[in-house]
Amino acid sequence: MKETYKIIIVDDHQLFADGLVRILEDENDFEVVGVCNNSLELNHMLNSHEPNLLMLDIQMAGTNGLEICKNLKKIRPHTKIILISMFESYNVINEGKKAAADAYIPKTTNADIVKTTIREVLDGKEVFIKSDKTEAKPDFGEGNNAFLLSKREKEIIGFAKKGCTAKVTAEELNISQYTVETHRKNILKKLQLGSLKEVISYAHENNF
Repeated sequence: MKETYKIIIVDDHQLFADGLVRILEDENDFEVVGVCNNSLELNHMLNSHEPNLLMLDIQMAGTNGLEICKNLKKIRPHTKIILISMFESYNVINEGKKAAADAYIPKTTNADIVKTTIREVLDGKEVFIKSDKTEAKPDFGEGNNAFLLSKREKEIIGFAKKGCTAKVTAEELNISQYTVETHRKNILKKLQLGSLKEVISYAHENNF
């Protein structure tokens, strides 16, 4: 009897996730056992499923796909993980490798290559796809994770560049001051910087 490979898709863009489900279910030996939008849903799903492979978006609202990958590989080293992303740069690829992912494919990859990549990964190969659109240089400088910043985090950096305090930023965005402070901490972590002053300087230097 032919083996069936169980796959979980982790992506908060429902339209993309639905399209990926349709692509994979065309294959008789692929079974999509679940689709989830964040790390909490994934944790619940992993309590009842033992997938062979995860298709994991790098950037989701409130969820860092690279961190999920890194943590899962420590406790489920045999589960294959393919990172998927709208970002196409060597920086993304390098960060994916550091997170111990088995593969990376841009979201622009065509269906046949997606299926071929999955089979190669299940066969034990590592596949990090570079396309003609892949930036020759890392985004915003070597070692930077600016591509991980959410839209909200970029807004908060924008207010910081204007000299706004956390309180003023919170009032402008209609969120709590605590939420602003939490976003600021996450920004420091993602950009690997030590202070808000460094974030502001970095944003000015790199035009974002």
